[in-house]
Amino acid sequence: MKRALRVFIRLVLILASLLFVFNLPSLLGIGKDRVQINIHTFWGSVRSDFHRLITISDPKYWEFLHTVDMVESYRYTMTLLLLSLSLIIILAIGLAFVVVLSSARVRNLLKNVINFFEGVPDLLIIFLFMFLVVTLYKTTGLKFLQLYGIFGKKPYFVPVITVSFLPLFLMLQFLIKVITEEQSQPYAEYAKAKGIGQIRVLLVHIMRNIFPLAFIQLRTIVWVLLSNIYLVEFIFNINGFNQQLLKVVLLGGNITTLVIFIFMLTIPLLIIESIGWLLSKMIKGRAKVSI
Repeated sequence: MKRALRVFIRLVLILASLLFVFNLPSLLGIGKDRVQINIHTFWGSVRSDFHRLITISDPKYWEFLHTVDMVESYRYTMTLLLLSLSLIIILAIGLAFVVVLSSARVRNLLKNVINFFEGVPDLLIIFLFMFLVVTLYKTTGLKFLQLYGIFGKKPYFVPVITVSFLPLFLMLQFLIKVITEEQSQPYAEYAKAKGIGQIRVLLVHIMRNIFPLAFIQLRTIVWVLLSNIYLVEFIFNINGFNQQLLKVVLLGGNITTLVIFIFMLTIPLLIIESIGWLLSKMIKGRAKVSI
């Protein structure tokens, strides 16, 4: 009951925020020598949009959806998200194992490299890929990577790599931190004292204990991925879902269309949060696994 009430309150707050942000331009106006606050205009716009939301079945509020490419663009953006998330999980776990199983000298060196790349801006990575592809094409005539989404074509490799770059190092840093903390826990020390190999302790016991925390961390990773995908779609001129959302905001879309688009964009976050909640209920937090 409490959880249902929290979900209801969150939905109300989300809708109220959307109504406020979507109608914020009507609140402010430019007067002769000062900025004007148009409370009545703003409140009227909010009431009008709220009426649209409660009469969502009215066909006239769905007309704008026919002017945007919603289905195909959403499929493409979610494909980028799924590929990037899969790549991040696989590489982050593999590289974290390499770091924690290395000697102290190598581990410190790898951590410094990871910390360095984690601070590299995403835009720099995008421009480096563009420079590399263009330079190879000019020198060899080989066009082995598609950069731009023109003539209906949509690239995958370069967007996935550039989108995944920063989140990969964020996830990697997190895994190294929690694995290092778990290695000093009594159950891990006891397992080593019993002669259990370090790799087995890491795979069987430590990973099982940090799995709920790592899954919760994925919520942050998904947020970063979605923001990076928007950036990549804009720079590479890709007709993705974020570009369609931009059309809704800039080309006169109504509040009903905006809510539908934002809800579709948050579906991955809702899925991650639901799975994380179920896992936390099953595993009961970070309870240590007996050896």
